[in-house]
Amino acid sequence: MQRKLLILLMASLLFGISPVFAQAPQQFNYQGALRNQDGSVVAGKSISLRLSILNGSEQGDVQYSETRNVTTTSLGMYNVAIGSAGALSSSNNFSSINWALGLKYLKVEVDLNGGRNFVAAGTTQLLSVPYALYAANAVAGKDGKSAYQIWLDAGNTGSATDFLNSLKLSGQSAGGDLAGNFPAPSVVKLRGIDVSDATPAAGQVLRFDGTRWVPTSVPATASADVVTSQPDVISLSNATGAALKGLGINLKPGAPASFLVTDETQQVKWQSAAESGLFKGKIATVSFNSLDNGSSTIPANDVAKAKITVVGAQVGNSVFLNNAADETEYSIISSWVSAPNEVSIRLANYQPIPVDITGRQYKLLLIQN
Repeated sequence: MQRKLLILLMASLLFGISPVFAQAPQQFNYQGALRNQDGSVVAGKSISLRLSILNGSEQGDVQYSETRNVTTTSLGMYNVAIGSAGALSSSNNFSSINWALGLKYLKVEVDLNGGRNFVAAGTTQLLSVPYALYAANAVAGKDGKSAYQIWLDAGNTGSATDFLNSLKLSGQSAGGDLAGNFPAPSVVKLRGIDVSDATPAAGQVLRFDGTRWVPTSVPATASADVVTSQPDVISLSNATGAALKGLGINLKPGAPASFLVTDETQQVKWQSAAESGLFKGKIATVSFNSLDNGSSTIPANDVAKAKITVVGAQVGNSVFLNNAADETEYSIISSWVSAPNEVSIRLANYQPIPVDITGRQYKLLLIQN
């Protein structure tokens, strides 16, 4: 089973380049999000990217290509500046790309293990943003005029730098919920309501006080046992006997409690699963370093089986096993009690490379009849 990847391509901001406007960077930003076929994010992973600019079609000639090592965020996102310094290798020259000739496509290839075994992750057409690279240095625009000359003919005044800054809104006044000038305006309102300029403290949130948004501390909460006159009923009243209206009760568990129950003394409190008698069994953290065949490695695109000792396990008991960490390299397909004191686990590796299970930890829940 070959592991498939899903790349989410997001809009990126490109700054004009040309020999005439030498101060503009010869590069553009690209941002993507990497997910597995099942929708889970590829988080905190050091990967390799090969990014290629193709001419004319998705199968067109490569006008420029570069490889980079990046690390995804906790949301599976990554950012690169194509054409900038830091590429591990590149072919051709980014500045030699002729943006005026034919359509341009960006091809993305990924190696999840940071090597050079790239897997195609999608090709998409570059639309209006990349052509800002061409607009700034066009030799023959409308009627043979450059973009800069057309800007001047429209009644604007200023240097080539002023023209490029106008494309980036530099110096223009912000409006709406923003104040100041681009490219660094300030947020002074939310949905048209003023935001206080007071400096917030750690842990505070913005709260609407009826006039504006102000930094406010979250009220502290406390937990306590509640004694009731009837099992499973919480009844609160004031000194006159009238029911209390609009009263919020926050009950939160204390370790190692898990369930809110009413015990034989009619006291509502938190208890562990074992204390409440909801089930008999055990919860434990387990690990194993070898499979049934004595190896510690699951082959590429293959399944494997392992066994662990769980004292007290009997055939017919329900057993659940999950990865203790955020494992994305392989999956637990099933787990069952295969013999007294023995639990079997079947694992699947969906990657095109072997996966080592050494040192991996798992959470086990055994429910005994």
